[in-house]
Amino acid sequence: MKNSTRNLLAVVAVLVVLGGIFAALKLTEKEPEPETSLPEDTAISLLSKQIEDVQSMKVTNEKGGFTIVPKTVEITNSSGASTSQTSYTVQGLEGLPLYETAAENVVKDGFSLVASKNLGDVSSLSEYGLEAPKAEVQVNFKDGTNFHYILGNEAAGSEGYYMSGKNSDNVYVVSVDEGIFGGTKDFVKKELYTLTNPSSGEETPAISNITLHSSYFGEQLQLTSGQDGVVYVSDGKQNVRVDEAQYSSLATAISTVTADQVVEINPSAEQRKQYGLDAPVMTLTFTAGGNQHTLKAGKEENGIRYIMADNVPAVFGLKEETAKVWAGTTLYTLRSKFVVIPNIVDVSGLDVTTGGNTYVFEKPRTKDTQKSTEDNEVYAYTVTCNGKGLTYDPNFQKYYQNIVAVQLLEEAHSDSDGVANALKTDPVYTVRFRFYDAAKKPVTVQYYAVSDRRYLAVVDGNAQGLVTEKNVLGLVEGTKTVAANGLVQSTL
Repeated sequence: MKNSTRNLLAVVAVLVVLGGIFAALKLTEKEPEPETSLPEDTAISLLSKQIEDVQSMKVTNEKGGFTIVPKTVEITNSSGASTSQTSYTVQGLEGLPLYETAAENVVKDGFSLVASKNLGDVSSLSEYGLEAPKAEVQVNFKDGTNFHYILGNEAAGSEGYYMSGKNSDNVYVVSVDEGIFGGTKDFVKKELYTLTNPSSGEETPAISNITLHSSYFGEQLQLTSGQDGVVYVSDGKQNVRVDEAQYSSLATAISTVTADQVVEINPSAEQRKQYGLDAPVMTLTFTAGGNQHTLKAGKEENGIRYIMADNVPAVFGLKEETAKVWAGTTLYTLRSKFVVIPNIVDVSGLDVTTGGNTYVFEKPRTKDTQKSTEDNEVYAYTVTCNGKGLTYDPNFQKYYQNIVAVQLLEEAHSDSDGVANALKTDPVYTVRFRFYDAAKKPVTVQYYAVSDRRYLAVVDGNAQGLVTEKNVLGLVEGTKTVAANGLVQSTL
């Protein structure tokens, strides 16, 4: 082989090897990243401003929107030094209790956005919900500049939203406070008041001077504590014990009132009438911790009771199951269901009339000097019926227990035909309680037959409600038995 031919073959071999190496490198080489792409954790500041520069932030959204403005107040400490403190409020909500932290969060997240992605210019804003945006925001700064942008759909695979500047096709992904999609009402506190801050550990201040005025039932109720420590409710005609469970529920319900919805802000006279708050069906006032509170209940619709509280210029909605504890209160619902329950140790005698006969029970007492102390006087009792001696314990005591054990089953309405007709008849059973304390007026209870199964209870001329036939007939028979010094059976 010639030298020239041998040399040519060697060069070809070298080129083949070099070509193979070059091909292998091309197959494993990575394509360079586009220059516009950014790492996932890169933050893009869209505006360089401080929150102190904000003059206002106007938001327009599907709920109507709102405008937030800063509010500066001077705070003086114990040493007399003053400092300025800035908070944020919503225009049009002056005089209303607000979630100021919620307003501050919206401003902090929205006045100078930080993007997590830059999608660049897009061909169709509608794909990102930016043709009909969820919110439009204009932040005005004290230097006269503004930042105007719109927010669209939630970004796919992200917790943010698509955003673009007003009249711009450049789309970013940004994070904002969800409050930016709310309405003016969302900033109004639903916690109308609470008597005690739970975190303080303080006891709830005592509630007193409770007054309930019901235009619907045409009655005004006053709750007061007696000298015996018992709470009484009065309608101006009678003063009766409250039911302890009912009173506890009432006190709990009015100690902390939290609405379920904000219905109307700064309601006009026409709007108050619309919600039945021009003439509330119930107005409740009370005092606690030296402060007076007022609750007003209007109409009920779809399980929601419209209410107003204190001097807050707004109509709120409260679930009826919660509101009815105070809004639906009547003398009957609040009172103890025992017809009367005088303590036997205070009663000096009874005058009973039934079946055309009168039974006079006298119960004299003598002080037991051996058992009595300076703070507690103990007495021994005897009892007679029409002058005939009876066994005090158990005969008379059992009879007395039946008298005071009678409870109301249902309310009696004065305009009812059955009640009106019953009052035209003679009572089936009458008992008059007399007391050792001469200053205490006697109490008279009468029972009238309304039907075969119900009797009307009347105390000092005031109808109380309906009781069972069994109770009343038991008292009638029990009177005959005890008058003969027999042991009566319980009618409970």
